Amino acid sequence: MGLKAGGWMSPDWLMTRVVVVAMALAAPAYFFALMFLLPFQITPFGDAFLDWLFNYLLVPSVFSTTWVALIYLNRYRLANTVHLMRETTTSVPLRWRVFYGINAAFVMVFFVLPVTTAPVAVIGGLALAGTVFYRTAVGKLGLGRLAAAATVLVAIALCILPAYIMLAFIPRYLEIWNVMLSSWSSFWFGVVYGVAQCLVNALSLGAPIHFLYYGAQQYEKGVYGDIFTETPTTRIRLAEGILFLIFLILYLPPIPTPLGEMWWFMNMPWLFTTYINWVSLAVVVIMLIIRRVLGVKDKSTMGGAANIAIVAMFLLVEIFFKTNLLVVTLVIWLAFGVFAAVVAANFMRASSREMY
Repeated sequence: MGLKAGGWMSPDWLMTRVVVVAMALAAPAYFFALMFLLPFQITPFGDAFLDWLFNYLLVPSVFSTTWVALIYLNRYRLANTVHLMRETTTSVPLRWRVFYGINAAFVMVFFVLPVTTAPVAVIGGLALAGTVFYRTAVGKLGLGRLAAAATVLVAIALCILPAYIMLAFIPRYLEIWNVMLSSWSSFWFGVVYGVAQCLVNALSLGAPIHFLYYGAQQYEKGVYGDIFTETPTTRIRLAEGILFLIFLILYLPPIPTPLGEMWWFMNMPWLFTTYINWVSLAVVVIMLIIRRVLGVKDKSTMGGAANIAIVAMFLLVEIFFKTNLLVVTLVIWLAFGVFAAVVAANFMRASSREMY
C-alpha cells in the first residue's frame, strides 16, 4: 500500500476518503430532511418565524455539526475502518453485504440516529465548551478579561443549547416512535419485513449457481492446474435482482403513496410461507451439508457460519413465527447487530493516523 508513481493515491485508499466525505455530506442532508418530515416542531419563542428558524435551521444544524465534527476528528480512523471493512468482508459475497447494509440503514435511520444524536450533541457541547473555557478563561490564548468573559458566556451557551434541544426533542420523538412502532406492527412492518424476506430468498436461490461455478473452477484447478471457467458474476447478480423484483411483486400488498396506490403488488405472502421459503431453506441446508462433507472453506457462495445462521433464521421465522412481532423484530435487529459488531471491531482496529 503506497502512493503510485507521480504521487497519486491508491484507488482503494481514495475510495475510503470518498466514503468519509460522503458520510460528512449525508449527515446534514439527513438531519435537515428529518426535521422537515417530522410532524412536530420545537417552538421555544412563541413567534412563528423565529420558531421556524429554530426548528428547521438551528436544530438540524446542531445535530449535523455534532456528527460532522466527529467525522472530521476521526476522519483517518474512519477511512482506515472502511479499508479494513473491505479486507475483512471480502469473503462475504456482495449480495449479502447489501442485505446487511439495508437492514443496518433502516435501523439506523429510523431508530438509532434520531434518539442518540441529541445526547451526543450535549456531550459534544460540553467538550467544546470545556475546550473554549480552558483556552480563554484560563488565559491559554492570552486574551483580556472582557474577551474571556464573553467566551465563557459562549461556552455556557454551547452547553445550554444542545441540552435544551435534547430535552425538547427526545420526548416528542418518542411519541413519534410509539406511532412508528404501531405502524411497524401493522402495515409498514409487513412492507419492510417483506423486502428483507424477498432479498433473502433471492440471494439464497442464487447461491447454488455461484457454488456450481466454484466447483467447476476447483475441478479445473485440480485436473489442469489452472482455472479456465470464469464466474459470470454480473449476470448472476442481474438474475438475482430480477428474481428479487419478482418476489417483491408477489409478496408485498398494494402500497398507498401520494401519487396513488401501487396496485401491481399482489399481496401473496402465503406463497412464500407455503413454498418459496421451504425451497430456500432447503437450499441453505443442502449447501451447508455439501460444504461440510466436501470440506469447502470458500465463503463466496453463502458466506460464513454467522451469515448462514442469520439467513436460516429469517427463513424459519417467516415459516413458523411470522405473526410473532417480537421474534421478527429481534431477527432484524440481530442482522443489524452483526453489521454493527463488524463495523465496531474494525473501527477499534483502525489506526487514527493517515495511511496510504
